[in-house]
Formats: sequence, C-alpha cells, structure tokens
Amino acid sequence: MALEPENSNDDKPPQHANTVTGEEFAAVDVEAPIRASHKVDCWSLGNLYRTAASEQGQNDKSAATRVFGLLSDILNIQFKPEDRSEPYGPWFVMDGRRGLIPADLRGDQSAVICGLVPTIQNSGLRARLADIVWINDRSLAVMASHAIDAYCESVQLVLDNEAQFFNADRTPSGHDGRKMLHRACQIANATGWKDPQASRLKALLCAVIQDALQRRDHQGFLNAADIALQYATEDPARIAANAETFAASADLRPHWSHDLWNLAARAHAALHNQEDRDRCLVSAAESHVTIADAAGGEGIVAAGAIMDAIYELRHLPNTRNRRRELEEKLRRAQASVRDEMGVISTQFDLTDYIEHARERVSGVSLPQALGQFADLTASPDPDELREQARRLADENPLSSIMPTAMLDEDGKVVAKSPGMHPDGTESDIALHHLIARHENLRRQAAVPGLIEPARRLIWSQQSLHPHHLHLIAAMTPFVPVDRAHVVTTGFSRLFGGDFVSALHILVPQLEHSLRHILKQAGVEPSAILSDMTQGSRTLSVMLDKERAPLEEVLGPDLVFEIENLFDFRGGPAIRHRVAHGLLSAAECNSTDSIYACWFIFRLFCLPLFPHWDEVAKRMDQL
Repeated sequence: MALEPENSNDDKPPQHANTVTGEEFAAVDVEAPIRASHKVDCWSLGNLYRTAASEQGQNDKSAATRVFGLLSDILNIQFKPEDRSEPYGPWFVMDGRRGLIPADLRGDQSAVICGLVPTIQNSGLRARLADIVWINDRSLAVMASHAIDAYCESVQLVLDNEAQFFNADRTPSGHDGRKMLHRACQIANATGWKDPQASRLKALLCAVIQDALQRRDHQGFLNAADIALQYATEDPARIAANAETFAASADLRPHWSHDLWNLAARAHAALHNQEDRDRCLVSAAESHVTIADAAGGEGIVAAGAIMDAIYELRHLPNTRNRRRELEEKLRRAQASVRDEMGVISTQFDLTDYIEHARERVSGVSLPQALGQFADLTASPDPDELREQARRLADENPLSSIMPTAMLDEDGKVVAKSPGMHPDGTESDIALHHLIARHENLRRQAAVPGLIEPARRLIWSQQSLHPHHLHLIAAMTPFVPVDRAHVVTTGFSRLFGGDFVSALHILVPQLEHSLRHILKQAGVEPSAILSDMTQGSRTLSVMLDKERAPLEEVLGPDLVFEIENLFDFRGGPAIRHRVAHGLLSAAECNSTDSIYACWFIFRLFCLPLFPHWDEVAKRMDQL
C-alpha cells in the first residue's frame, strides 16, 4: 500500500517523550517476544511486540514496555520498496495524526538502534533495524551490508522451509519475499553491489526464480524475474526463454499468460532484440482475445478485452490486418453491451451503520472484504430522490421556496437555486438542488458510518498491497489497459487514507473511464472542434450528449449520482473543483471527497461482481 503524505504540521507523528536508551535495551531480553516464532516478516513480528508491550500494562513505563513499544512501532512502519524515492511510510494517517516514519528516529534513537543491530538474531527484525539506520545516515555503509545480509537470510530461511512470512506463507517469491528481495537490490544498487553481499543476493534471486519455476508458481516467477531483470542480476535470455515457455502453457489462465509474455518482451528488449520483443507483445495482446472468447465474444467483458488487444497491437508494426479483424469482432461484442449491463443495484438494512460495516468486512478473506467494501451502499433511484425532494418541499414550504446561493471559501457565488414556485409549480433546477441537499446528508451518514469504519478495518486487519488493487484495475472493463497502474495508485491512496492524492488521481480517471465505456458501447465520445481538430468530450458534455447510452450501460441510478457528485454545480461539483485546483487540503478530506473516492472504487468493481470468485482466485495467487 502507498501511504506517503508529507510530514507536515497537519500530520503529527507518534509522541515518544524520550529516546529509548541503550541502557534500557540492555536491561531487557529484546527478542523474548519473538524468540519462539518462526516468522521473519515485520507485520507478524510487530504484532508480537505490540502484544508484549500491552501485557506490561498501559500505565507501565518500564524499560520492557518502552523497548517493546518502540520495536512494535518500527516494525509496523509501512514497507513499500516499489516507491524508490520513499520506501517507508506511516502505517496510518488519521484525524491529523500518523504512524512512525524513519525520520522520526534520527539522531540519538537511530544511534542506539545502530549499536543493537549486530546483536539481533531474528533476520526480519535485523533487516528492518539496519535498513532504518542506513536510511537515516547513508554514511553507515556497514548498516547497508547488515540490511542486505538480513534480507537475504530471511528469504533463504523461507526457501529452506525453516521460516515463514505472514499468514504462514512459505513462498520465498510471494508478497513478503518479493518486497525483501526488491529492497535488498535497491540497497545493493545504491552502494555499488559490493561483495560478498552482492554475490549472495544474485545467487539467491536465481535460486528463488528456479524454485518458482519448479512449483509452477507463475506469480512467484514474475515477482522474482522482474526484480532480476530490473537490476540485471540474471541473464535476460534465460528469463525470456523461461517466461515464454511458461506463458505458452496450455493450463495457464490468459491473464497470467499476458503478464508472462510482457515479461519476456522486456527481457528481449534488454537484449536489444526488437523482433522477438514485438513477437512476445503480439502474443500478450492475443491473450486479451482469448479472454474475450472465453466470455462468449459478447458483452462488456469481451468488448473491454478486445479493446485492450487493439490498443496493445496499435503500437506494434505489421498488425494492421489483425487490428481490422479485431475491430469487426469488437463491433459484434459492443452490440450486446447495453443488454448485458442493465441496472446495477443492491439493498441492505441501513440501521446501525457502523456495526453493519464491521460485520461486512471483519473475519473474511481479503477478496471478500474488498468486495463487501465496494458494496456497502448503492446509488439511490433518481425517481425516488425526486419524490423524496417533493415531500421535503411539501413538509417545509417556506425553506423550499426561498432562493439559495452556494458560496465558495472566498465568498463567491458558485451556484444559485431559484427555489420552488409558491404556487406549487415544479422547477427542475430547484428540485435538483433539493435532491443535492438530501444527497449531501446521505453521504454525511455513509462515510463515517459505513465507508471509513470498513476502510480502517481492512487496512488494520488485512495485508493489502498494490498488487491486489492492481488486479481489480486490470480486470475491470471500465479501466483501459494503459491506465491500470494509475488507477491502482489512486486505490492505494484511498485505502491508505491519503485522500488528497486519491481524489486528484481517481477523479480524472473516472472521466476517462466514462469515455472508455462509451467506446465499448459503440459510441465515439469526441467532437470536431471549430479548428477541425478532434477533442475528447468532458464529463459535462458526456452527461448532456451521451446520457442515453451511459444510462443504458450503467443504469440511471449511477449516471444520476455521477452527475450529482461530480458535475452538478449545486452539489460538490468535485470534477470541476479538482480540475481547477479549488479544493483545500481540508476539503480533500471531507465527507464528499472520501465518498467520491469510494464511489469510483465501487463503480470500477461493479462489472466484476458477477465474476468475484475469479477475482478472489487470482488475488489468492498474488
């Protein structure tokens, strides 16, 4: 997960009144809480230290409490080596507070930890401590060596079946092993690949790749081979050959084959072999066609897969004839999109919001929790909203007939409602403003009652990683293949509580996805401009000009909520405000903004709901 907001005054770090001294560490059996454990991942070790600290008593300020508490905080720092510029971040950001980051330990505390590192037996703990010290002081080359050695030892122990990662994971190339190998390579690269650590790391990566191949673990092979290719620790020709053989396996799912063909293409590119690179990329594109055929060649899943294939082939030479064949195939798939989708809706009892949210996402697997999170509430029926607004107008006639104005933070009028006519004659714009007012109240209940409790539980209880969210972004037909990484980043920021980033990433992608949806339905969302150039339609224009096909694909409920939430000036108008930089940091963390991020996650999950078992199977493979 990505959680890296700036260390500003708005995000206060944990309060550690005084440095935990070397004398306090010496007075405690530091590894007592973890000595009986076979775990080497930081999350498991951090939980053990947290339990040990709490057993000392909340008011106990003994050396053991302070030592175990500090180690728990250090182990729970978010580990994200995929972010080269900032591989560590706070494990939570909430209500103006955040978790610990390495910079909070600079100075005396880091110096104390530096002296502790050589004495630590558990390789997972030793790797974390050495890495933190080295980040805080890059001149301490010995700490870099300790970190690389400890990361290698942790993965080797799992490879030899002598240790485990989180959830009893014994896969050296799985989630935790991949991150450790990636981080070890980062440190080795930054320090010049000095032996003996460099040789050990390269040999270990080779062994992990072979282990994944022997176990027919496609994801493990992708994880390890990607690192080896990125840091040139393995012969690209060998990676390409293994990836091609694996990708061509008859028993492999086409989604997995696609990733393996792309890996093979990258390996050939590293060898400057353009012909083989293009051949593998064509095979990767054809994997999308296999997905479309498996879906029956009709409907939004098939249309989305064929569009992805056309997009990938468009960049490759000598594929024009194949693209024409696929364009005809796409038109046949598009013809059934509207019939397939219909109206998407769900219902549940709204009493006791928070308890309901907790019940939905607690004690279930990660795929189940994500599915339940996306299905916490549904877009209201537009006709019901209009009828509700009319009832409110009847019950409060004085307030409903009075004109109102919406002001921004500078006091400028950004929208006006004329109010309902005193004679009872209905005004569409006034009714729309009443609906927007009621929807604001609904969101104020849904976010603190449903969305935030569920998000925080998932974040605290599940081992959520961008790979899991990327799977959703890659599988949903609402996201073009070239936008999956961008959407994944937005989802990661959403679950991490960084709503400033999530909002500014996801809202523009929503608009692009609506254009993508229209193309899947056979509608071209563009217009010829006065200078005879072709421009993509904005959200407002699509809601005006292409509303009918959007409603046929998504249903009127979703389209009406998109309008009310993102476009209508009498509502939050989030699309306009994000596009023009009108949101302050506080407003990015408001109820409307959080709901908007969640709504986009839900929207992209909706077409996957009928296939969620497949999503779960693939997520369990990560």
